[in-house]
Amino acid sequence: MNSDQMILKVPVTAEYVLSVFQDQHRQIFLLEHDMLPREELTLETTVEEWQCQCDYLEWRPLGRAWNDAWGIDLTDKEWREVLKPERKKTLGGVCELIARHASAPVIREETFFGKPCRPASAFLTIRALLQEAGADVSEIAPSTPLIPYTNQFADTFQWNIANLAPGTLPRPSILNWDCYRGVDISLLWMTGTLPFAAMFSLFSRSLWPLLFPGGFLLLFLLFRAELHRRGGRQLQFGNLRTFRDLSELIATRATFQV
Repeated sequence: MNSDQMILKVPVTAEYVLSVFQDQHRQIFLLEHDMLPREELTLETTVEEWQCQCDYLEWRPLGRAWNDAWGIDLTDKEWREVLKPERKKTLGGVCELIARHASAPVIREETFFGKPCRPASAFLTIRALLQEAGADVSEIAPSTPLIPYTNQFADTFQWNIANLAPGTLPRPSILNWDCYRGVDISLLWMTGTLPFAAMFSLFSRSLWPLLFPGGFLLLFLLFRAELHRRGGRQLQFGNLRTFRDLSELIATRATFQV
């Protein structure tokens, strides 16, 4: 199906915008500091506190970044009115401004075999959002592993998909399998003793000298195959492994349009 037909957007409220900012705040702290933020963002949080906690930019590039994120077109003057002075302006004003202009995807509740199925509806919307981001979704099924899509389309998962149900996605973490190349090289180096062990085994007419280097060779081949299968940087969300897992979780708290 065409993604434009699948993605349904509705106007947002200031409370919804705040929930998105809170979720982004949580994700940033978990990814960068491996901990939850000490204080949760509220409508009374000052812009200065918000910028400090999230390492955000100065007001002008910040406003333009949120234009892109929310798909809106506010002027620098409009952003300045809610972002300056930082010590006096609050997040509530920012949320209200965005809410007057922005819309966000919701899940259209689809009927399958005469009955509504929210997880399946969530799956279709998630797939449509990935298609909109440029992913080839022709082979994405409920049983399809999330990796490598979570890494290649990390922004889509952390923003568009997460915003279907803010606060629902579990702890994000990054695993870089390239870090294990050192182990791979070490195993290869130890396997280098195999020719000498073979020569010693030949003269001694015993297979025992081949045991250890042969074991290292086997470990090297298995480890290399696993690195090739997993390889590179991976973005994971808790124990979610497949699109079915993600869809069922999103369906528990997402907003549905009947």
